[in-house]
Amino acid sequence: MVSTSRTMIKSVSSLSYTSIAISLIIVILSTTVMGLFRKKFDPKGKYCYVTGGSTGLGYATAKRLLLQGADIAIVSQNPGRLATAEKSLAELAGPGQKVIAVAADLTKADESERALAEVIQKGGREVDMAFLCAGLSKPKWFLDTTTEELKRELDLSYWIQAWSVHALCRRMASHRVKGTIVMVGSFLGYTSFVGYSSYSSGKYALRGLADSLRNEMLLHDISIHYFAPAGIDTPGNAAEQEFKPAPTKKLEEGDKLQSADECAGHLFRGLERGYYQPTSYFITELMRLSSKGGVPGNNPILDTLYWLGGGIGMPIWVFAMDKIVKGFRKEVQGELEAKGFYKVPEPSRG
Repeated sequence: MVSTSRTMIKSVSSLSYTSIAISLIIVILSTTVMGLFRKKFDPKGKYCYVTGGSTGLGYATAKRLLLQGADIAIVSQNPGRLATAEKSLAELAGPGQKVIAVAADLTKADESERALAEVIQKGGREVDMAFLCAGLSKPKWFLDTTTEELKRELDLSYWIQAWSVHALCRRMASHRVKGTIVMVGSFLGYTSFVGYSSYSSGKYALRGLADSLRNEMLLHDISIHYFAPAGIDTPGNAAEQEFKPAPTKKLEEGDKLQSADECAGHLFRGLERGYYQPTSYFITELMRLSSKGGVPGNNPILDTLYWLGGGIGMPIWVFAMDKIVKGFRKEVQGELEAKGFYKVPEPSRG
């Protein structure tokens, strides 16, 4: 038995070393291959438009752009947060760099067009790059969501970016700007679960819009990207906990939130590598490959490995998620019973 154990240990060690060697070769090859086709991303000297730029991912993105030599314009609905963000960003600006702030409700088409026009007028030049980070989630039971809330959630997860994309594409194309537009989606634009019925619907729609525009805007030299972050440690995320259903919290309890700056770092690295759909988390990569559709991948070699791994792991993940949710069935039905939600008696099981 001892001899057998030692032989097994040696075999496992040998396999481990082999796996490490293969992994290193794959990484080197994939990096080299992607380097041949990489489209340079360099915001230095560009005029960058950032929605949701007063806080969270939007602010972290604006800060990175500024530090890399770009002029920036941030847009937010909250005038107080906007003024604070503008002041702190202006303190980081180098000689000649512009920091412009515009208040607007981007869930409205006319406000989105007005905000872009004002940014262009104040900056004295056309926008070269846009990072659409504005958005909000309010996790809730679908059965408890009113029709007004359903519409509002779609405004805050889809239209808040779609109106800006429409205004930007029309402006860039008509002024022959070879620009870049980054739409910020979510892990929940690839898959969804209890609590996110309204929010996820908007992110799925946003991904569909990005996929179609990625192809159409090739006609106008406008580069479209869809960034899919996972959980970000922001004030908005903290506020979600007040409304989040118990099963949702249970499903997410092991998740590690990323800081907004860390998340922005993943976005920039993805853009530097020429990725259409950069992500910020490994499991999001698996989800991306499981529902990619007819769009370019990121890294052909790593994507193949992720796709193979996802094919094995995703069914297990789905089974585990469903099992957790089913565990709340009695509790949830009891709460609905107490509210008088049910209109007929529970059918007899005898």
